[in-house]
Amino acid sequence: RGYFTAINFDAGMKRAYLIKNHRAGVVRAFHGHKKEAKTLYCIKGAFKVICISMETGKWAVFSITERSNNTLKIPSMVYNGFASLTDDAELLILSSSTFEESKSDDFRLPYDTLGKEVWEVEHR
Repeated sequence: RGYFTAINFDAGMKRAYLIKNHRAGVVRAFHGHKKEAKTLYCIKGAFKVICISMETGKWAVFSITERSNNTLKIPSMVYNGFASLTDDAELLILSSSTFEESKSDDFRLPYDTLGKEVWEVEHR
């Protein structure tokens, strides 16, 4: 029949928006917020997500898919970026800030800050 995914709205979430990439390999990176926190839900397909601490520069790579590990919380003070791993991937994002609040709390880094190779995916 399919599968069921519950979406929990944490206290303080003020906005939700959907990002859809039409093909695998689309990279959207890097941006971060000093105040805003987000929760990412993979609705369809799969994404590679990379997070970088604004304070220490340490970074980590995550995979989220529609069927497992479909949620990733990104706290404030973290740059984040993602690449779609599948065609027609969809990502629902819940934010602790309104759109207006977010515009004044937006910090960016080039997508290749860690090197272009971090976005490559090893196929098996």
